[in-house]
Amino acid sequence: MAHIEPVNFEPAKHQKPAKLKAHTLILKLTLFFTLPILIFTTWFLFSSKSVSIVTEPDDAIVTIDSPLKLTLAQRYLLREDNYDIKIRAEGFQTIRETLQVSEKQNQEYTYNLLPLPGHLKIDVVDIDQAKIFMDEVEQGVEPMTLESLTAGAHKIRIEADRYFPYEQDIDIEGKDKTQDLNLQLVPAWAMIEFVSKPETAEIIVDDKSLANTPAIIELLEGKHSVRVKKSGFKDWQKTIHIVASEDIAFTDIQLKPADATLLVETVPTGANVTVDGSYVGKTPLETAIRPGKTTSVKFYKQGFVAKARTVKVDAGQTKKINITMSSELVDVVFKLNPADAKVYINDKRVQLSGSTITLPTTKQNIIIRKEGYVDYNTTITPISGTAQSINVSLKSLRQQKLENIKPIITSKAGQKLKLFYPHAFTMGASRREPGRRSNEAEQNVDLKRAFYLGINEVTNVEYRLFKNAHNSGSLQGHSLDNDKQPVVNISWDDAALYCNWLSQQESLKPFYKILNDKVSGIDSTADGYRLPTEAEWAWAARTINNRELFKFPWGNKMPPPKKSGNYADSNTVGFLGKTITSYNDGFAVAAPIGSFAPNQKGLYDMGGNIAEWVHDYYAVQASSKKTHIDPLGPTIGEFHVVRGASWTHGTITELRLSFRDYADKPREDVGFRIARYLE
Repeated sequence: MAHIEPVNFEPAKHQKPAKLKAHTLILKLTLFFTLPILIFTTWFLFSSKSVSIVTEPDDAIVTIDSPLKLTLAQRYLLREDNYDIKIRAEGFQTIRETLQVSEKQNQEYTYNLLPLPGHLKIDVVDIDQAKIFMDEVEQGVEPMTLESLTAGAHKIRIEADRYFPYEQDIDIEGKDKTQDLNLQLVPAWAMIEFVSKPETAEIIVDDKSLANTPAIIELLEGKHSVRVKKSGFKDWQKTIHIVASEDIAFTDIQLKPADATLLVETVPTGANVTVDGSYVGKTPLETAIRPGKTTSVKFYKQGFVAKARTVKVDAGQTKKINITMSSELVDVVFKLNPADAKVYINDKRVQLSGSTITLPTTKQNIIIRKEGYVDYNTTITPISGTAQSINVSLKSLRQQKLENIKPIITSKAGQKLKLFYPHAFTMGASRREPGRRSNEAEQNVDLKRAFYLGINEVTNVEYRLFKNAHNSGSLQGHSLDNDKQPVVNISWDDAALYCNWLSQQESLKPFYKILNDKVSGIDSTADGYRLPTEAEWAWAARTINNRELFKFPWGNKMPPPKKSGNYADSNTVGFLGKTITSYNDGFAVAAPIGSFAPNQKGLYDMGGNIAEWVHDYYAVQASSKKTHIDPLGPTIGEFHVVRGASWTHGTITELRLSFRDYADKPREDVGFRIARYLE
């Protein structure tokens, strides 16, 4: 077998053709230049936002100042940025502004172009110089062209003398276009013909002379007063209503011969005039009378002598007469008391001649006057032939004041106060009286000033008119603050301030002088409200008609009769010390005012219910035979007097009407009632 030797094989090396080498180079160059563009385009497409531009009108031309944008109809590809944009259309105002493209992928922007102003050419047929108003502003007279009118609705009005005005809403198209308005105004008159017999009579319309008959004149639509006048004849008069374009003819105007005319004047004026017995008016006057005949004219005026005249006046003629009238006088007798009273007639002082005054027979206003007396006023009309006298007895001011005094008055807060004319009495208690305390020394008192005193104590509802936030509180679950309960838990100064407030409501002079919400003094001459003095309170509580003094509110013996007042009773055993265990008044604390019978003077709760602040500072005085006139108590002090028993009191000492207590702070059982001097 033949041996075959291995041979090393090497493939032949391939040689690229020259043409292929050229294509490869072109490809590389293409990729080198186009790939960045492709990358940039891809980046732009993916980073741009789709922006839609909507315009009105929709054919407006949109220009966006940016080299880097892609336009697709009304949609643009723009990157997030700010761009200058211009939008224009024929006949519209160009928009130039900045377009702000945000990060939002799809965006839409709307632009409304405003039309350019328009123009209106106006021409009124057959009329020159008609006034033009546009939107209520006068523009001038036609013919004219209104330039640069804003596109849209406008109100036009055209006016001309003797024509109805033209008004219309007109729509201006704008876009620099000129619109034409041609119109004809409607006449506002009619033709009126006047023919009279006799002719050449003056035609007067609305007090203006226009022509002489016969004539045809133009009158504007509406109501007119027409008078046709000719000397020697009566006027023809008529009110006519003209409708535009509806002509009227008055061709049968017959003028009647004129009456004679009488002009009458009198001194004084205002005289009544009759002609042949018929009343025609007051002077001065002008009246027609029968021409060519004798006429009787009479004159009358109250307070004057009547007069008469006869006159004769030809047709169409005027006669004037002047009459001076004489006063008609009557003696009036005056009988006056006091005799030296002054007499005023028609606001003028008159001196009496004896007792008689001569007066005209006209209305006379009379005043009889004397200092210290009330004026007497009257009105009289003296009558001729009748005796007349005035008998007057003047009333003194004091007498009138007494007559006008009311026994009971009502305050602005609703409290009723009763008038009292007090007298002398002895205040305090004898040393021998059981229960008497050392501060009750007997004092002689003489009350000379009449005064009003509250029939009831001031209630919560009345006090809250002054201080609406006040609350009288409660005790052991029992309210002290109901409307009709007497007000408590107030200081003496609070009570005094209430009195001043009430005085101000009625324009009365305040009794108390106030400094920093505290009483700093008093005005004893004041007519305003105040607290009763201790002496007034004691007199009103204790004295009866024969000047006997009651010991207790109900009389002189213990225990109190049933329902005689509100005291510490069986209802208060649980929370008060000393009580009247055998007595039951039905109330644990203060009762509504007026729950029990009044005392001998018609006053309620002068003993019991609540104790009461009075005006006086507290002091202890020794017995004295000296008489105190209208005492107001000490001028200074630390405490004020409290009088009367309350629902907290149940001992003989406390229940006595002479019992005197004192305090400087508010208490749950202390209130007040009001008083004021008569004068």
